[in-house]
Amino acid sequence: MDIRKELLDILQDYVEIPVEEINTAGSFREEGAVDSFVFIEMVSAIEEHFGISIPNADLIGFRSIDDIVAYLSRRLAVATA
Repeated sequence: MDIRKELLDILQDYVEIPVEEINTAGSFREEGAVDSFVFIEMVSAIEEHFGISIPNADLIGFRSIDDIVAYLSRRLAVATA
């Protein structure tokens, strides 16, 4: 499973710029890639796609795409262990 690729495929439906132009290490919310409302919709799509529930407290750590990839990698590794 390529979490980064799957995540970028999901994000493409929610951002106004090509995902290739987003700095995956930078804050995509600060760069204007998504606003708060779109962010919540995006998280719902991520939860549905990966079959997990993301607690609201964990969303604070989602500053960049790399943060989300790392989070999903940890969560999915625990789910398959």
